Amino acid sequence: MMKRGTMSNDTYSCFAELEKAEDKKSYNITCDMKNRSIVYAIVAPHGGKIELGTTEVSIAIARDDLSLYIFDANKPNNNKTLHITSSRFDEPHCEVMLKNVETVLGIHGAADPDTAPKERVWVGGNLSDTFETHLKETLQSLGFLVEINPKFTGNSTKNICNRGTSRQGMQVELTKSLRDKLKNDPALLSKFSSAVRTAMMLTYPTN
Repeated sequence: MMKRGTMSNDTYSCFAELEKAEDKKSYNITCDMKNRSIVYAIVAPHGGKIELGTTEVSIAIARDDLSLYIFDANKPNNNKTLHITSSRFDEPHCEVMLKNVETVLGIHGAADPDTAPKERVWVGGNLSDTFETHLKETLQSLGFLVEINPKFTGNSTKNICNRGTSRQGMQVELTKSLRDKLKNDPALLSKFSSAVRTAMMLTYPTN
């Protein structure tokens, strides 16, 4: 089954509700913009133990020069309660970043599909058509299936990836098997993150 948090099953509808109910030690927030690009931001709103592996992928793509936001859940258990769907994600530090960067690449995790191959990259955002084309080219040598999944279009204007100043964004949904493979192979993670980064910059060039 290809399922993850949605508005209908989130515990909280906004960050204010989450902040009021949850121990602040149950999550960490990374928001790095200083001396980094304000053209591109890499955003993982469901990092840490919510969608495992998205934190590491985001850091690898951003390196030390792109703006980076991560909501990193670290509860001992039941971290899914900290999931706020991307169209409603309004943590204040993230909101500030979105008002100051041109385009956003959202990094998400999804369950594996029912059929092989299990390792897939599902492309979304309102730049998804162009992004898919470039990502297929850059990831070709790694052999991962890149496609648009109608369950994860990410094309709402409220989606976090489309809320940069250009209102043009991208997202990737990485299946669990793919995230597990990247986690266990640093060299592969480096190649994968470089490929995604290149595709993003080709999709939204700076000149």
